[in-house]
Amino acid sequence: MNSRKHPGTVGVLPALFIAFAVLCQTPPAIAGGPGSAGVQVLKTDMSPRAAGIGGAFVAVADDIYSTNYNPAGLGQLYFPEASAMYLSGFDDSKLQYIAFGMPLPIQGLAGLDKPGIAISAIFSDSGKFVYSPISNTGSVTPLTMDAENTRVISLSYGEKVYSDEVNIEGYKAKIDQYLGLSVKYIGSELLETYSASALAFDGGWLIRDTNLGLTLGASLSNYGTGIQYFRETTPLPSILRMGISYQRPTVMSQSVLLSVESDFYLNESLKSLRAGLEYHFQDVFNFRLGYKGLEDNKGATVGLGINYESFSLDLGMSMGGEVFNTTQLAFAYKFSNWRTPEQKYRPRYEFKDKAPRKAKPERSDNKKSGAPAKKQKTDSDFFWLY
Repeated sequence: MNSRKHPGTVGVLPALFIAFAVLCQTPPAIAGGPGSAGVQVLKTDMSPRAAGIGGAFVAVADDIYSTNYNPAGLGQLYFPEASAMYLSGFDDSKLQYIAFGMPLPIQGLAGLDKPGIAISAIFSDSGKFVYSPISNTGSVTPLTMDAENTRVISLSYGEKVYSDEVNIEGYKAKIDQYLGLSVKYIGSELLETYSASALAFDGGWLIRDTNLGLTLGASLSNYGTGIQYFRETTPLPSILRMGISYQRPTVMSQSVLLSVESDFYLNESLKSLRAGLEYHFQDVFNFRLGYKGLEDNKGATVGLGINYESFSLDLGMSMGGEVFNTTQLAFAYKFSNWRTPEQKYRPRYEFKDKAPRKAKPERSDNKKSGAPAKKQKTDSDFFWLY
């Protein structure tokens, strides 16, 4: 990886993204109420890890599921990664998700790092609808049909656009910034009769201080002209996400992650406040707790993750009432053997040890015998957190 620094990029690219957010996603003067937007599945948490921390993932976004929360996070992919997720919802509704992402073998547009690219697909089934028409003779013949089937295909791209040290009142912050973009094709069918399709776009931004372990993130999701069933056009559930996360090592190979996020559903006059905690234990287990508030689907969330070498298995559950309870299970694999020789894996955060231990002096008998002095083993200058 190159370490070239582009100081001018820090102000230009994020400013363009924020201007796009303000100009294109200003809430409409008359927004609908809850559920008035179409393709509601686009509001669903697609990651058991994110679901376990209450959905507060926009400022975390460091794995393949960044495609659904903040595509800028794809710039942090260091290995090819594949994942599959299954969600069981209310009654007989269900959802499947598959994704594959990888760092490209070329430098990004900013010339700092290899960008990340991902393709993902969502297949959603809202369950069965039973219709019981009454014939002219008075008989009732129940008819069963699919309530709604939805498929969403996404292509996402993210890369690092800035990396440098910034002096803030004597404090030297090590700043990395990322930008990302997604394009989505949405296809939907209601009651096996009405079909519609649409295009939508996502944009994301991340800024990290790797010395503090602090990250800020923002994203716009599902920006499009809407989806038209028969003669009526329904807006998509556009979401503005803004959040902050903080990660620090604790003891041994353990660490803690805290994340807070605020979501605004621009076409439905809704908002949500999300917060979560993830405890990373001995490179194997991840315990997660979260909470979602200021919405109908409020309540606590829990999650568990297990890592073994390149494999990971994650479980996430929400407890927002009988209607909103969901369970997600996902399997992921990182192709670490596919890394190119020049592709080096960097830790997410680095912390300097300000007071390294001093090496003990050699024993005097070595000097008397004329034997060469042995090198003393000293502590590392950095704690590296993966």
